[in-house]
Amino acid sequence: MNRCIVIDDEALARERIVQYLTQSTVCEVVAEASSYETAKRVILEQQPDICFLDIQIIGGSGVELAKALRNSVACHWVFTTAYSEYALDAFDLEATDYLLKPFADSRLASVIAKIHKKPKPSSNLNKKRRQLPVKSVGSVKFINIQDIVWVKGSANYVELYCADKMHLHRETLSALEHFLDPEQFIRVHRSAIVNIDYIHSLNSELGRYSLLQLDNGDEVKIGQSYKAQLLVALGVEND
Repeated sequence: MNRCIVIDDEALARERIVQYLTQSTVCEVVAEASSYETAKRVILEQQPDICFLDIQIIGGSGVELAKALRNSVACHWVFTTAYSEYALDAFDLEATDYLLKPFADSRLASVIAKIHKKPKPSSNLNKKRRQLPVKSVGSVKFINIQDIVWVKGSANYVELYCADKMHLHRETLSALEHFLDPEQFIRVHRSAIVNIDYIHSLNSELGRYSLLQLDNGDEVKIGQSYKAQLLVALGVEND
């Protein structure tokens, strides 16, 4: 399923694209925006697979927005605009497509079909981060990824648990997961990712594995749908 964000300063234009994508079996809309700043925030938070982006939006330019984020987000940029003169700028950014308004539903369908058949583009950003910049009042602290014991999702924030301290970081769990090494960090619950290097023991309740005891003393519940993958990663036979 392709996670999509629709950005347009005209409500009717957004509504039309959202309605079409909602009916699609290969797309889901995770956010909408009409302004530059809101769009920038939701794109960074949601890390979409496809971004439908108007050229002229409130407070800025869609081209400039894509240019600012292309090293931080790996997604298909699809421009939707009434202005043909920005096409070269868009394709300089390696845009997947450029839809000139007014466009037919068949044109939108062809874009979705094309994207569904090709892999998600990679960003210039190293996918596996080494540090996370965690903002606090008056400063930014850099946390080494290797020092993170586990991560708990909390709305638009994550709680980063290290050996002796918890750090609050503004990013969704799903967005952060894109940048973690899957051989080291594994999702064990819909709201928890664990660094397997810090797993101390695997405990059971009623004869079934259900809890992880971590080196920092924390206990993390194992979600039923994530258990099989976890046990394979740990080399443990399924109970």
